[in-house]
Amino acid sequence: MDGANLLIVFLAGLGSSIFGTLVGGSSLITTPVLMLLGVPPHSAIGTDRMGVTGIGIAGLYTFHRKGLVRYGIGFIVGIPCLLGSFVGANIALQIDPAVLRKVIVALTVILLVVVSASPKLGVEKDQRPLKTGDYVKGIFFSLLVGAYSGFYGAGAAIFLSYIMVLVFRQTFLESAATMKVGAIMMTATPALTFAYHGAIHYPFALVMFLGSCVGSFTGAHYSERIGNVWIQRLFIGIVLLMAVKLLFP
Repeated sequence: MDGANLLIVFLAGLGSSIFGTLVGGSSLITTPVLMLLGVPPHSAIGTDRMGVTGIGIAGLYTFHRKGLVRYGIGFIVGIPCLLGSFVGANIALQIDPAVLRKVIVALTVILLVVVSASPKLGVEKDQRPLKTGDYVKGIFFSLLVGAYSGFYGAGAAIFLSYIMVLVFRQTFLESAATMKVGAIMMTATPALTFAYHGAIHYPFALVMFLGSCVGSFTGAHYSERIGNVWIQRLFIGIVLLMAVKLLFP
């Protein structure tokens, strides 16, 4: 095993997880890096799922110590994500990637317009009480996000952020903390599924996991200094990158 390649994967996990723990999107970098290093596409997805689990674990630990995790909402989102990711990982080969890409791009652009048109969204706390319909919508959309995470995954945490901000009316900082519960479930489940089918490059997965832990801890540690305004700006930038990458793979 080439030590230089291991270092590249570690640095990719480290760098991408610093912003990934706040807004998601780390797999937009790590999955292509794995493929550039010669890992087959499905193994790259599986390896990435196992590696970025470190973001959820380290981020949850750090945000929990800060008292920012809303576990009730986290599990309401996380359990559907777990179920959806299991289904998604098992039907990966049955979905037309071209069709999926178009749908995701369309949703990404629409939701980005909503966030950009509402500058206070996710920046100022919305005190309105949640209703039953909000929880139903949150569960439904979390199931879809989980399924997407299972068969591709890049940008899945971004969609979790959308659910937290638009449906559960959290700030971006609260979203970054609470979505870690669902993030762990929707990365660990497909990782185990891909591992069962022998689609994991374990040396790369291990060093990516270590890099993700360090990067996630760093991003979460400084999250309150960054604040909701800059997290929102970072979020919009990463979503734009995601849309461009999906349009021009």
